[in-house]
Amino acid sequence: MSLNKFTIRLLTIFLLLTILLLSTGYSQTRSKIQGTVKDVQTGEVLFGANVVLLDTYLGAATDVHGKYFIINVPIGTYKVQATMIGYNKKVVTEVIVSADKVTTVDFELSSAIIQSEEVIVTAQRNTLNTEVSNTITVITAEQLENTTGMREISSFLEKQPGVSTENGFLQIRGGSSDQTGTFVNGMAYNNAAVGNAETSIPLSSIEQVSLLSGGFNAEYGNFRSGLINITTKSGSKDKYKGTISISRNAPLVKRFGPLMNDPYSPALRPYLDPSLAFYGTDNTWKNTDPYLYQQHDRFDGWIPAANTFNQTNPKFRASAMDYYYLASWMHMALPDYEGLSKLPDSVKTAIGYYELSDEQKKLFKDHAWDEEGTDYNFDVGFGGPFPFISKMLGNLTFYLSHISKETSYIVPVSRKSQKTHVTLLTMKTNPMEALTLTINGLWKRQMGVSPIKPAFGDFPDAAREGGFMTSDNLKYFARLSNLDGGVNYWYTPPMFPLLNQTTLMGGFTLNHVYDARTFSEFAASYLSIKDNAPVGDNRNSSIMTLFGPFPVTEMPYGKWQFAPNNRLTTIVGSDTISYLYPNYDALPGVFRRFRGKEGDLYTNVHTQQQRVKYDLVSQIGDHNYFKAGIEYNRFDIDHKLWMKWNRTGPYNSYEFNYRRTPSTTGAYVQDQISFEGIVANLGIRMDYFYGGGGKWPSGDAFAYAFTSAFGEAPRDPGAATDSFYAALASGRSLIWEKWEEYDKENPGFLQPVKNFMTFSPRLGVSFPVTERAKFYFNYGHFRSNPPYSTMYLIRYRYDKNGLYDMANPNLEPPKTVSYELGATYNFLDNYLVNLSGYYKDITGQNGDVNYKSSSGSVDYELWENNNYQDIQGVEINITKNDNSWITGWVNFNYMLKKSGLTGRAVVSDVTINDDQAGLYSGQESRFLPQPLFNANITFNAPRSLFEDNLLLNALLSGWSTTFFFEWKSGDYFTWNPLNKEHVSSNVQWPTHTMLNMKMSKTFIVRGIGITMFVDVSNLLNNKISLLNKGYAFRRNNVDGGNFTQWNDTKEYLASLRLPMYNSPEYDVLREQNPGKYIAGDDKIGDLRSDSKSYINDPDYSYFIFGQPRDIWFGIKIDF
Repeated sequence: MSLNKFTIRLLTIFLLLTILLLSTGYSQTRSKIQGTVKDVQTGEVLFGANVVLLDTYLGAATDVHGKYFIINVPIGTYKVQATMIGYNKKVVTEVIVSADKVTTVDFELSSAIIQSEEVIVTAQRNTLNTEVSNTITVITAEQLENTTGMREISSFLEKQPGVSTENGFLQIRGGSSDQTGTFVNGMAYNNAAVGNAETSIPLSSIEQVSLLSGGFNAEYGNFRSGLINITTKSGSKDKYKGTISISRNAPLVKRFGPLMNDPYSPALRPYLDPSLAFYGTDNTWKNTDPYLYQQHDRFDGWIPAANTFNQTNPKFRASAMDYYYLASWMHMALPDYEGLSKLPDSVKTAIGYYELSDEQKKLFKDHAWDEEGTDYNFDVGFGGPFPFISKMLGNLTFYLSHISKETSYIVPVSRKSQKTHVTLLTMKTNPMEALTLTINGLWKRQMGVSPIKPAFGDFPDAAREGGFMTSDNLKYFARLSNLDGGVNYWYTPPMFPLLNQTTLMGGFTLNHVYDARTFSEFAASYLSIKDNAPVGDNRNSSIMTLFGPFPVTEMPYGKWQFAPNNRLTTIVGSDTISYLYPNYDALPGVFRRFRGKEGDLYTNVHTQQQRVKYDLVSQIGDHNYFKAGIEYNRFDIDHKLWMKWNRTGPYNSYEFNYRRTPSTTGAYVQDQISFEGIVANLGIRMDYFYGGGGKWPSGDAFAYAFTSAFGEAPRDPGAATDSFYAALASGRSLIWEKWEEYDKENPGFLQPVKNFMTFSPRLGVSFPVTERAKFYFNYGHFRSNPPYSTMYLIRYRYDKNGLYDMANPNLEPPKTVSYELGATYNFLDNYLVNLSGYYKDITGQNGDVNYKSSSGSVDYELWENNNYQDIQGVEINITKNDNSWITGWVNFNYMLKKSGLTGRAVVSDVTINDDQAGLYSGQESRFLPQPLFNANITFNAPRSLFEDNLLLNALLSGWSTTFFFEWKSGDYFTWNPLNKEHVSSNVQWPTHTMLNMKMSKTFIVRGIGITMFVDVSNLLNNKISLLNKGYAFRRNNVDGGNFTQWNDTKEYLASLRLPMYNSPEYDVLREQNPGKYIAGDDKIGDLRSDSKSYINDPDYSYFIFGQPRDIWFGIKIDF
């Protein structure tokens, strides 16, 4: 190739790189193929045989021992060919190369004297991988397709042993979400501001996923629990391939129980049941049905409410019927027209009964709260040689994929659903045989709802209300009943603010081969995540209709919080009707807030990450596979976030503004030593954690600067208030500016931020016991930054309390010392069993300490390295993945976990109080194990089942049916009505069981695969108990603590006839509480029925059961 052509090629590649660097970049993760070549007749090794990966530049020759090593192999599926003069060549197909695993392919060649055609065989799946000394689960695109409910990668991962989710974020082996990392083509994909691993990419782009849940090698740093390695397709250089998948589900309400706006549902019946609402609960239920009376709110009735109104409004009088319709409208409910029409005439006269017009009924229907939703998923991918210029640019290939999906919330809030769009582009070229350039680009747009409640100053981190509200939003919705008592915020749709997020990533990887056994890789990437929340009032104030003297708009939809009142005026004939709604648009006698406390979330958080990494890899001799590398990560967290709920200025404004630029620098050396079947992975890693520089208010824990008076926020509207809000909106931290001034007058208040350097040894050993079995062991130290939210995020409330929460950038990186012992056995050729036991000793975990002054003016929580954790577990995983008529996997997970405090929980400025408290608080929490069992079994009918009968083959081949079964032991909790000492976690909530099914049929039409499928979640429509979540229990104004201590929960448990009550110890309780604490064979989870009418059910039947049957229909086209 001429120099000019080479120069033009490099310049073109550089131009493409410059353009795409603003998109996402990921390196192509690489691994190794090794094996031995022998003579099939004599068994002797063959020296000088050539082994190549077809359609690549990669290959190697065997040494004097017949061994070969092909390093620098991109993740994927290959054909491997062995040739030697005098022998027939042999090709092994479907050779899968996985991240962090060495693929072994052995050849036995026959002499060319024995004439034969080229020998083609299929590689055996589920090999032992004797070099692997930790727990790795490799997931192929085929496995994803053969699993139920697969519309995002996280859905598959959470079915694996040791993997769970909390607040929608993945956690591995008991570690928090910030301890888990995601790599896409070798590049980090994590949200540093919130503290979670991202997994949103199109499924059509996935080549392979590796889940590392055990101790991993020294090349991986800053994560302590586990890693998710995702490798995407980069396109073929020979032909174009693509896939299109479209699916949607049948409309459904995603829970059992009554609708939220059902007039006879628990929260609405006192106000909207025609037989009850007009005369009130005391007159109707108190003496006739005490059970229903204690299950519902007390209400005097609409007749007294109308009488009270008319006493002060003689011109425009209201009837009880007007109030009934108004209450229905405000609760977004349809009135019970039939029940109203059947009321006695005397009642109709008393309430001023009238029927609505057809137009008003239509308005009611359009206005009603619609919980039924439909989800959809559109996933498309296409790739191959880059059009027109592929050959000119070193066989440039591409793969472009996109996913759009909509997921409805269980309970609609300010948005009914969340929408996500992700586009991913991967390009790869070989300008020279020794050089490979990979370029990637990703764009993501997510539009949903934040779980933050601005009026209450919720914390925006992954452990609490950070990120997006999950589609299963019952946790956040039901929790509203914990605020101010009752369910007064349930019927305020805009209670949760809108949230939009845009992600851009860009990067490249340059892979250079020095010789057949040495290569290097340089990667650089950029990540940008921007949040935005629309703010301001948006309620449409147009009058839609009126009920007597009460005009209504689209209320309670739309936000209108900062208006001093809600006066609606309309003209009816010659009359002008003007009605001023009470505060919060309240209804008389109904404890509700239909507006006014939504608050505004002002977020323009911009998180950026720049990352560079260099690795050198070499196969040294037959026994050493050496790696070394260095990486640098710089984070720029511009955390422009504040909240307000006020009417007269910055009262109830919360500030979370900060900007910090921390970084991590890591270097590692590791060696994989192989000798006579035994493999040892040895390595050490150095990490330097830079805290971002600057200073922090750590010089005086009880400084006046932490009080509410210090903030000096303006209280009244005007120029000062406008200036205050403008400063917060610009990203300025007003409290920080005041602290800097305070430090000038009180030197030492601000102290320099610390940095830390750590060294982490890693050791793993794998040794075969037989040809089919191996044992492995690993030990390692793992360090990671505390979540950046705990390092920099403060919560300061102006004009009330002052400092609530203080971050701590001087937190030392917590340390996890991990041990794992496992065994792998390959039986019947196609079944692979892996058994592993692990122990994690975690120290220096961040926990909060309450600093409280004797005067009460200072009272805040500070993060310190004062927590520990011990996690032990056993995992069993059985897989069969050989493309036969039955494939699948079964796993079992058993984990023990405890955590505790290593210092004081409260520190006072009065030293005698600290002395009395001692050095330690002695808190330790133990979580009893909840065994988890998963099974995913696929039955396949071969595509050529009846080769001789085209009709039968078309009808009966190509079918695939998958069943997924899940069983989980119920949560433990404490039920101790006798108040005995040392009683803890003595009873359990119901177990969880679920059966899903996916059935598909594939047709091949002119080389195009068309697959139609139905995917059913909860096939048997079992009612999945949610009692362990606490959503169904009503909290009254005096209840506190965990929901198991609420009165409604106690009433339910006391009404059950449990075996534990079969003791004379309960005689006193039985005497004091007639009908309760009676022994029997009931189980926790039993509910009231005709045969068990003594059970006092939880008050909120909306949330007793969840996850009803969900049926998806779809079509997938592969070409």
